[in-house]
Amino acid sequence: MNLNLIIYLPDKILSMKIMLLSFFLLSSQVHAQETGKWGDQGNDMFRNPIIAGDYSDPDPIRVGEDYYMAVSTFESSPGVTILHSKDLVNWEYSGSVFSDLTKVNDAFRWDQMERYGEGAFAPSLRYHENKFWVFVNFYTDGFYMATTKHPSEKWEIHQIKDKKGRPLRTLYWTDPCPFWDEDGKAYLAASRPGDVWYGYLFEMTPDGRQLLDADVDHMNEEDIEYKYPMGGTLYSPFQSTEGNKIYKRNGFYYLIHIEFLPDGQGCGTYVMRSKHIYGLKSDGKPGSPGDPGKYEIYKIGEDGCEGINQEFPGQGGLVNTPDDRWFWIGQFNRINIDKYRVPHLIPVTLIDDWPVFGADVRNGKGYMKWELPKPIDSFPMVYPFISDEFDTADLNPVWQWNHQPDKSKWTLSEHPGFLRMYAGKASNFFKAPNTINQRHFKSDSTFVTIKILTTGMTDGQQAGLSHFTGGTSYAKFGIAMNSGKKRLVYEMNGKTSKIDKMEADSDTLYLRTRVKMDNRVNWYYSYDGKSFKKLKKTYDIESGNFRGNMVGIFTYNTVSESGYIDVDWFEYLVHNK
Repeated sequence: MNLNLIIYLPDKILSMKIMLLSFFLLSSQVHAQETGKWGDQGNDMFRNPIIAGDYSDPDPIRVGEDYYMAVSTFESSPGVTILHSKDLVNWEYSGSVFSDLTKVNDAFRWDQMERYGEGAFAPSLRYHENKFWVFVNFYTDGFYMATTKHPSEKWEIHQIKDKKGRPLRTLYWTDPCPFWDEDGKAYLAASRPGDVWYGYLFEMTPDGRQLLDADVDHMNEEDIEYKYPMGGTLYSPFQSTEGNKIYKRNGFYYLIHIEFLPDGQGCGTYVMRSKHIYGLKSDGKPGSPGDPGKYEIYKIGEDGCEGINQEFPGQGGLVNTPDDRWFWIGQFNRINIDKYRVPHLIPVTLIDDWPVFGADVRNGKGYMKWELPKPIDSFPMVYPFISDEFDTADLNPVWQWNHQPDKSKWTLSEHPGFLRMYAGKASNFFKAPNTINQRHFKSDSTFVTIKILTTGMTDGQQAGLSHFTGGTSYAKFGIAMNSGKKRLVYEMNGKTSKIDKMEADSDTLYLRTRVKMDNRVNWYYSYDGKSFKKLKKTYDIESGNFRGNMVGIFTYNTVSESGYIDVDWFEYLVHNK
């Protein structure tokens, strides 16, 4: 290793070292805290999580009195969702960064769909020089950065280059975070998963388009400790370093990361700080690129790697209010309870310039709280999901597609007031082009209902409502047409059940799912929208390939590229109060 570090635990924070028995008690309390209530409770209080859906790797920032947050999207298109809030609790869509993932790699195309569990994840969002900046690694396609004047507008996208001007098209690098210092210098932190899973700090051009101490050939070597000046400067020689973030406050540089494997310092969130970005030498002189000094290290809370993953929400970011109150938004990776990595909001208290996570700070220790006063009052409740009548000229940006869709296979104009979806040819559900979806929100009860017209269907075509995760598990219910006849068909992970012949005098079908806190999907259908029949079949939601659950509308044809459906409306009802 070429980095020396010391562990620093100030006297006021020593009490965070609690006994193992206390940890198991806390684990039980955390498990008991999960309810179907989340977000704004309508009484000046909010309840964690602030968003009960698959919005993983959240990175929040403040711009004036507005808050923005970037989250992962993996194989979904558009890539890298940006949310907006006025109070840190209520979030709605602002935009997305990557409108066409095929410009990154053709593997995202509707006729390939080969990026399950990969794609864009763990982005960092910053506001610098009157622009929004996003830095993200595509897991098998390298380093990218993008800028815009506002997240709802088009982003200018560039693949970052190495020191020789070559595209940094690397394998497996993740979690990049930029930082611009007052002296005009710029840096980027990133990690490389594998047997030697460490964190590195790179020098970067101020425009964010080039890493000055990175060589693409060296950085594509596997399972090595990367060397300066070809692989940045090793800042965190601890196994499973990821979730890199860089901040500066009160003269201190803070390099924050998480570790989720026991081989490094133990699972948890770590704050590394110094008066110099490369640490300080024993004689008080600053470290330098390739020759760093020491950092003080403070571990946030106590946690273990089994059962419950963390005492506090882990991978995420710090954000402050205009009156300098600090908060942490991070994902809480609870095993065997949540099927999602969902954002939670907790207060942060600064003690001796160390961030102490949690509420009710006593003797330097904060505690996880599930219900707290809203940081900012008097803003209406909004959500990052919608019901949709499909009566606008453009598709609402809340919608996503499974991989990059075929633009010629959907339209809002051919049948005004309807979303017309043409069936592409596919062999199975996870190869079906143009599956449109929103995230599923875990609540006391979550209902999704669609109304579709089936007059345009042809032989070999299937269509309906689906729940699915990142290429690993799905269930779908709807219509299949063969030999000129339509019947209701349910399918789960490749196993098909014929339910009923569709009524001969009806080309209209209503489909519904209901999910409670047990993560079990119940399915319903109706021909009049009033009287619904419940299927005996159920589907237990699973997570997979780092994704939570999505609910969406699908159609494809196993025989030919023909047929269409018209979606009249999509209704989303969530009971979370």
